[in-house]
Amino acid sequence: MSELYFRTEDLTPEEVSDYFVETEFDRRTIDALKSKKTVVLQGARGVGKSFLLKVAQKELDESFSTSKTLAVYITFNKAGLLQTADSERFKHWMLAKICERIIREARKKGAIRHNSTIFATLSHDDSDEVTELRLQKLRSQLEDAWKNDSLPQTIDSGIDPEVIKDAIEDLCSQTSVRRVVLLVDEAAHVFIPEQQRQFFTLMRDLRSPYLSVKAAVYPGVTYFGDSFQLSHDAELVNVNRDILDKGYLEAMREIVLRQDPELQSNITKNGEIFDALAFAASGNPRTLLKTVSAASPLSANNAQRTMREYYRETIWSEHSALGDRYIGHRAVIDWGRQFLQKHIIPMLRKKTGEAGDSDKRVFIWIHRDAPAPVKESLRLLCYSGILHEAGSGLVATRGLTGTRYMLNIGARTGPEADPVSATTWLRRAISIKRMVEFGANHELYESIARLDVDKMDEERREFIKSQLDRSVDKLDMTAFAKGRLKTLGFDTVGKILAASESDFQQAKWVGPVRSRQMMNIATAAVMEYLSG
Repeated sequence: MSELYFRTEDLTPEEVSDYFVETEFDRRTIDALKSKKTVVLQGARGVGKSFLLKVAQKELDESFSTSKTLAVYITFNKAGLLQTADSERFKHWMLAKICERIIREARKKGAIRHNSTIFATLSHDDSDEVTELRLQKLRSQLEDAWKNDSLPQTIDSGIDPEVIKDAIEDLCSQTSVRRVVLLVDEAAHVFIPEQQRQFFTLMRDLRSPYLSVKAAVYPGVTYFGDSFQLSHDAELVNVNRDILDKGYLEAMREIVLRQDPELQSNITKNGEIFDALAFAASGNPRTLLKTVSAASPLSANNAQRTMREYYRETIWSEHSALGDRYIGHRAVIDWGRQFLQKHIIPMLRKKTGEAGDSDKRVFIWIHRDAPAPVKESLRLLCYSGILHEAGSGLVATRGLTGTRYMLNIGARTGPEADPVSATTWLRRAISIKRMVEFGANHELYESIARLDVDKMDEERREFIKSQLDRSVDKLDMTAFAKGRLKTLGFDTVGKILAASESDFQQAKWVGPVRSRQMMNIATAAVMEYLSG
């Protein structure tokens, strides 16, 4: 079996195309990302947000000669390093990074040439090259500020949203470019509400006939702020693959086979076992790839072992680990785990009726007036992928309104003696119409209802400094990548963040291309770890 790739950052643009399994939903989403609309792409870790952004970027790149739509992919995964009381630093970091990336992509496409001044005149530089270098230096200084306190108190990129819009309008009027699409990944990755509010304000302010912004965010941990109204300022696209869709299992199977066609015979031979793993993954490709890899060679015994380990232990320990990283959120994180593990799942497992069958429900409904800490807890469970929002504003029993959530199928069947058979049974019996309902003042809320949600982020700013000495083994990357980093001496989070691509090139057979790939993979894994 070949090594399966769990993260988009591990893939080249060519591999993104090779591994893309298009569904009707994916095509609609990609077309929205390529359109003039402002789009917020929302989904839990591993559902494929970055992958869809990359596919949209590649399609726009390939059609640039005819569409003249300039795709600019930006990742904000280093935002968590900007731990500063000066909110202007984050604002100017965003502006610098956006402007720098637009100039770079325009030059790659031949839209601007040597000594062009489209962006330079608006930021008082001699040329676009000078502007790009100045902004690149400023961005790097801000990202490295966690290492020391040498930066001046006042930081100014020399640009603002109106400047960027004017520059892009000039770009479109003076060159062959018709419009620009910003594809922002990890836009709201970190648990810093103030930064997120600043980004969404900027997202709203950048909208113009020549520029549209698309942003990938996580459910449960995104703060849009007062100035950005999601229903009016953007189209929300939830990246949740419908497990009840008739083409779901076929698409999930194809996702695995695109990476390793040699698994075809083993999957065909153990089709029902594979289908159980795919259904348990609840629409999350990364979870499926991880569990298929862990269950290799695919067999009933290996699948049973993998499901027990992953859905009884790993998925819950990863969620609880959020409480260690974000002390202010620990109470709601712990309550959410207990709510599901001690009450919901045991209730669903309880045998009922003459036939002694387990409850077939996997959906829960929470009244819209439930206490804020309860809703915060459920949102964080969505962030971890243990719950999936499956409709808001839904009317339930007695005409009451609330939000429906789907429990991760693996989390529901993992505690069973035979998780594979339990998943297969549930797959044939599930119905979206049947829900476990919880009103506005359910007795299970009592222990959490009076928690002050507004005080949950007070200890966030000290988090980065406390984590820099953690081992590279804590990161979500392949064993090969970890081994290479440790061989080079980059065995902690802090050392990786302080490294450069030239440092990675000290290893045998590692040149500029591979060092860039290693840096992207390492940085993405580090930042996802630091951000939760």
